[in-house]
Amino acid sequence: MDAGPTQKPWSIFAAVVACFLLFSAIGVQQPPRLSGIPQPLHADEAVQWSRAMEMSEGIPYSTNEDRFHGPTLATSLLVASKLTGTAFTDMSETYLRNVAGCYLILLSFAALALPGASLVSRVTATAFCFLIGGGAPFGFYFVQEVLLVAGLAWGAVLWLRADTSERKALWRLLSGVAFGFALACKVTAAAYLLFFFVALMIVRKPWADRHLPGFIFGLIFSWAFFQSVAFTDRHGLASWWGQLARSFGVASGRSDDTLTAVSYWPWIWGALWLAEFSLQRFLRERFVPFRSSSTDFILVFVGLIFCFHLALPYKTPWLLYGVMALPLVLLVPSLLGEDWRRDALLLFGLLVSAAYAAGDFATHSETARAPLREFEQRVARLSQEYKGGKFYIAVADGGHYWPLPYYLRKYPVGFGNFPQAAQAPLRLIPVTDTSEPAVPGYAVTSLTLREGGDRYWVLVAKGYETGFPPQK
Repeated sequence: MDAGPTQKPWSIFAAVVACFLLFSAIGVQQPPRLSGIPQPLHADEAVQWSRAMEMSEGIPYSTNEDRFHGPTLATSLLVASKLTGTAFTDMSETYLRNVAGCYLILLSFAALALPGASLVSRVTATAFCFLIGGGAPFGFYFVQEVLLVAGLAWGAVLWLRADTSERKALWRLLSGVAFGFALACKVTAAAYLLFFFVALMIVRKPWADRHLPGFIFGLIFSWAFFQSVAFTDRHGLASWWGQLARSFGVASGRSDDTLTAVSYWPWIWGALWLAEFSLQRFLRERFVPFRSSSTDFILVFVGLIFCFHLALPYKTPWLLYGVMALPLVLLVPSLLGEDWRRDALLLFGLLVSAAYAAGDFATHSETARAPLREFEQRVARLSQEYKGGKFYIAVADGGHYWPLPYYLRKYPVGFGNFPQAAQAPLRLIPVTDTSEPAVPGYAVTSLTLREGGDRYWVLVAKGYETGFPPQK
């Protein structure tokens, strides 16, 4: 008698998987092919490398007007440099991303600490989260989002563990420490923390108890510690509030830095991702009232994050990393373990979802791979072949687009106007119109760092232009 009702919803779940395949067939780009050559750095990756290098030279993170987010990622790279003895000029893209990969491991390990699930389920969820990069390609990028979401995941897990432990004060304190780390990563975490408590109230979970002061202490101390780089950059505490004020203008669309949606496909994937988990909750706990299921709190928490970013004009797929990754470590362990066929179907559906969504996530503001790799090789040859004295590069005003300093890191480079710029063997000038510059003593080619923008005229000293054919 019960077989009929049980089979029907599972056929609905199969239909959801089919919908993902259908959406992929009607115009979604496939994920980029993997190769032995690392993907060039995105601007948000390269800027953190630049900040870390400046920190190694004694320049506080908070004093740079072009800082992005908090200092945690740059600090992590600085620590990695000291531990491995690697100079900043020797750091490959793979090296940088391995630093972020450590935080992806930390994020995935949050599933191991989740209470109320079997060890096998938690280990499976941990491995699955890491293998698919937290549900988006950004998990393998050198970006702040991986650190932010790792802090959020551990904050939520430790809070939930406090509810089931006799040592509640300790877990609440540690939860505050994790959330404080997230706050030091990005000011957006302040909104996420608010949504965390709103979700607790929606599902009627108690939170204002005698252990709350310990949570607040851990939160403030951890935020201050990481934001000030172990209390060595106290101006960083004030700069966080400046970033928070700036974020209101950016998020509301009133700032020049506001990025509107190039494509809404990532947002469609995010909505379907949450729908998939919500359907799982219905299939496994059909008759459990809302607020009574352990999964409802997480669904509400992540759902609020998604709706928050969906409502605001500022749109970049980086914002969806928490939406994709948090359910993997906070929900998957509790959804596994009932039946191997159901578990396989769940993981297969998530794998299909992540695989087909990856193309749209990864192609956002992508650095042009082929032109940049060719430019690297040509500059290396030119530096070796140049016989006119010391080799150096001059980059004109406005040409400090962030991947460029990283890819010129092994050579003497001058940015802006300086006396020797006009005699530099290699000069780069940002393209502002279609007219090609004519400069005596130089041959002209071009370089595109990012499709749709950030293009340079490349001026090469006469006699060495054979290594720099005009770009098609």
